[in-house]
Amino acid sequence: MPQFRLDYATPPEWVMQVERDLPCLLSDHAHCELKAAASAQTLIVRNPRKDALVRELAAVAIEELAHFQLVVKELERRGGRLEFAQPSPYAEGLQSAAGGDAPDKLLDRLLISHLIELRSLERFHLLSEHLADAELAALYRGLMASEAGHQALFVRLAKELFDPQLVDRREAVLRAREGALMARLGFDGRMHCGIAEAQGAR
Repeated sequence: MPQFRLDYATPPEWVMQVERDLPCLLSDHAHCELKAAASAQTLIVRNPRKDALVRELAAVAIEELAHFQLVVKELERRGGRLEFAQPSPYAEGLQSAAGGDAPDKLLDRLLISHLIELRSLERFHLLSEHLADAELAALYRGLMASEAGHQALFVRLAKELFDPQLVDRREAVLRAREGALMARLGFDGRMHCGIAEAQGAR
């Protein structure tokens, strides 16, 4: 199994939980792709004079929207439909985890985007390896290369814009907070949920 640079490793049992309601997972995944596209666009709007950031995140936004279309198509093929977006305890918790000690808001936004993409990559890998549904497992396997590229891109942009040593230190802080957050989140059937309730750890 690949080693992901995360402080909390999702147990394979998470797949057994989410595959009980695949339409729920797919609908949430589609919204995750939409949010990722919107986040990339927001970073562009707020940093229009950072040429490399604008150019590369425009490509990310387009790719995330293509993934949104792909996931919605798969959801509809299975007789499901896109549901209304729900607040994400994971994303909200990660944003609040940045807190008031951020050395720079842009740096934290880039690193939080990196961590979300990296967590998604870990989840895609688990789904590709452990889903009983071979077709859906193949879909997630096919998305992994793109997700790996996105998570690496956010770190590279951060190191182009900030002192690399500062980036490494801040990434370690946020990674620890992300891991602690994920470890205590309960299960709700979505892409970035935890399994604390399922384990009786909450």
